[in-house]
Amino acid sequence: MKLRERILTTILFASAWWLHSEPLRVEYYGVVTSSSDLNMVKMAQDIFLTQLKSIPYISVEDRRPDTSKTLKSPPKFPQTEADGGRIVFYAEIEESPSEGGGKAWKCKFSAMNPSDQILHTKDEIYESYYKILANAKGTIEEIVNDFKETTAPEQKRTVTEEIAKNTFSGNIDIESLSGTWYGEPYTDKIMILRGGRGFIIFKNGATMNIKLSVTKFDSRGNAEEIEVSQVGKSNASFFPELPRQTAMSVAESSKPIKWNFLIRPGELYGTKQTMVPTNGGTDATLGTLDATWTKNRN
Repeated sequence: MKLRERILTTILFASAWWLHSEPLRVEYYGVVTSSSDLNMVKMAQDIFLTQLKSIPYISVEDRRPDTSKTLKSPPKFPQTEADGGRIVFYAEIEESPSEGGGKAWKCKFSAMNPSDQILHTKDEIYESYYKILANAKGTIEEIVNDFKETTAPEQKRTVTEEIAKNTFSGNIDIESLSGTWYGEPYTDKIMILRGGRGFIIFKNGATMNIKLSVTKFDSRGNAEEIEVSQVGKSNASFFPELPRQTAMSVAESSKPIKWNFLIRPGELYGTKQTMVPTNGGTDATLGTLDATWTKNRN
């Protein structure tokens, strides 16, 4: 059977199964924190929501009253009548001294079915804020798994594995790209997260959100070429190759920066489409630069 036919068969089978099983409803209430680093907290809030949405057997509702703000204290949920198909979810992040005398981050994920008021929590200590963003998905899945229905587990697992193996065969390569990357002269590090999202930390302190998508598959259905693209509006700090005044003048009207990469073990290589200097740096135009990202193997 050809790959496309196998994919269609799998999707039809999975769809028929899911019609007889309502997904777990998760209400996401954001992050509780006293941190003053609002940019980092906003990034964490958004990434936690994305990671929840990537779990196949749940549906997620964003219940944050204001997506630009954090909670000052854990939300309270009144007890309701039995509702086995609904849970509430939020995270708490606080600074914690590390063993070496520096700063670490304690992150606690909490979930509860309001009908029984039993709070399920999982705590992790991360040595940096970026480790929270890169490694939290597994912990989020663990706590949500506590609420999974126990009926027909073998059937559910078989369907999920078939979908992962066939429908998303290219995304297996995307998942394997998660980790820390280096390679561009003006960047400090590049973090690729599971689910095809990530962010770039520039040496000037700016942070750019990015997304990955497959643009070409090989004959076996695996990702061969990918596109990495900027998410969100540009600012002058995204163009460190340009003089500051020139970067400020082009930032508002510039197109999102994009990278087109070929994949080989531990390396992404190709081109970057961005604004490049002209007229000795007094102006800029859309151009292409060579780019190579190398994965940190530590």
